[in-house]
Amino acid sequence: MFSEVRQGILPIALRNIKRRGDLERAGLLIESLAKHWRDSKPFELLVIAPNGDAGLLRNELPRFPNINVDVRREGDFFRPLSPFYWMTGWYRQQIVKLHVPAVLGFGGFLTLDSDVCCVGDFDSQTFLQHDRALSRWEPKQHHEWWRSAAEVIGIPYDPRAHGLSVTPNILHGDLARQTLSRLQGRYLGATTSLLLKLVSRPGHVPWTEYSLYTSAAEINGTLYDYHAEWDTCYTADVHLFSEKSCIWGADDFERLVNLPNGTDPGGKFIIVQSHARIPLQQVRDYCLSFAG
Repeated sequence: MFSEVRQGILPIALRNIKRRGDLERAGLLIESLAKHWRDSKPFELLVIAPNGDAGLLRNELPRFPNINVDVRREGDFFRPLSPFYWMTGWYRQQIVKLHVPAVLGFGGFLTLDSDVCCVGDFDSQTFLQHDRALSRWEPKQHHEWWRSAAEVIGIPYDPRAHGLSVTPNILHGDLARQTLSRLQGRYLGATTSLLLKLVSRPGHVPWTEYSLYTSAAEINGTLYDYHAEWDTCYTADVHLFSEKSCIWGADDFERLVNLPNGTDPGGKFIIVQSHARIPLQQVRDYCLSFAG
């Protein structure tokens, strides 16, 4: 069960100077969290980075009194010869979002990326309803990864069902641990098992962390112990994410930036796609224009 949501996890990899924009966007995410976090205790943001990036991130990410930023190395959680390092960056981020909260004993937590910004006020209880999370959902029939994830977990695929959608979202450490336990074989760890399945399906997207998490919780019968049903989340007064205020391209930005300051964004978080190549200062002005 959820008691609060005051933790978040942000995997980030800079790797080269061209990716420095990710550092700047992560800084904007932290600034936006600081503007809108309304709890008496600080929000705890855990940043997980490759060993070579952690020092730069510790030195340059902004600090605010109400946001505790803790930068940790991937090597703190994965041994040097782990199959984790054989995966591409996108799948490594997926593993981080399941493995690290499970290891550290997280309760409820937000999953975040550097393209995400907070645009609405929230506290540790905002996304809870009767001790269950108002998470973000999607119809399973919209993405083939739901069928593949069902095969990996060993549960029938139901295209009429809904499952937890992609970042940003709200997960729980208990179900992350259950997911990894379900993936672990008699002789192979969960990460090794996933790597082998990934290699066997080149060119495909066989899962997301959320499709694995949902499927494992479904087969264990624990999904709705922790998460409010999808239709409840769709009709709730509070929404974690707003599709209408996201920026996916330059045309979106040109249209949305003309809305008056303080306009209700429709949710507490949005995505500003880095591939849109909007100058960061303009993105900052847009994201911080919402009153909350």
